[in-house]
Amino acid sequence: MIPTRPRKVTNMLRKIANWLVPNYCICCQNPLIEHQAICQHCFDELSLFDPSQGNLLNRPDICRDFKLDNITRLMACGWYEGQLKSWLSGYKFHHQTRYQAALQQVIVHQWTQYLLHEHTAPDIAVLMPLHTTRLVNRGFNQVNQTWQCSIDPYLTSKINLLRTHKTKAQSNLTGIQRRKNTRDAFQVKGAMTGLKVVIVDDVITTGATMNAAAQACLDAGALQVDAIATALTPLHR
Repeated sequence: MIPTRPRKVTNMLRKIANWLVPNYCICCQNPLIEHQAICQHCFDELSLFDPSQGNLLNRPDICRDFKLDNITRLMACGWYEGQLKSWLSGYKFHHQTRYQAALQQVIVHQWTQYLLHEHTAPDIAVLMPLHTTRLVNRGFNQVNQTWQCSIDPYLTSKINLLRTHKTKAQSNLTGIQRRKNTRDAFQVKGAMTGLKVVIVDDVITTGATMNAAAQACLDAGALQVDAIATALTPLHR
């Protein structure tokens, strides 16, 4: 058995570490007392969705802009703009790890509040996968790195969602091109018969990728597929 430190000792070591290497808010650069990335004032200033709204597909603007016919419920932290966009793009494309903690703080808060209001949880969670080639080139899956602190490991350990072929980068593709690009791009390894599934992604732009992944889950027998994302790209705002 691996020995564990008493909680008092752990807390004392954390306080010493914070004193030796002060932690600063990633937004305002003011020192933080707690082991966080964003101070409470700056966190309150972030433009985030209200988790008490529940299913974002009930919003006419989101239902209009995102083609998610295979998705029952949608949750996201906020729009892909401002700080969220800066942190996500900086971490995803440039591996600026200082943004990881900020994203995790936002995700933990939003996901926890969402579950409190929805009073429901999925049977399994699957992370949006990268194709092996892209994973090797990037070196990490940003979805796993930012959401692992919020999703119960048990929920993600049962079944895998796989990319069956490498798709083109979608940042410059139209909605129609995205849907064609992601058609039959996913396969489920395992059975989902009768299960409520949630697919986790970082950014949903048109919904093409998420919808294709959800179709693979439904084909594997899923009873219901929900989607959660760190951000939604504002298309017509």
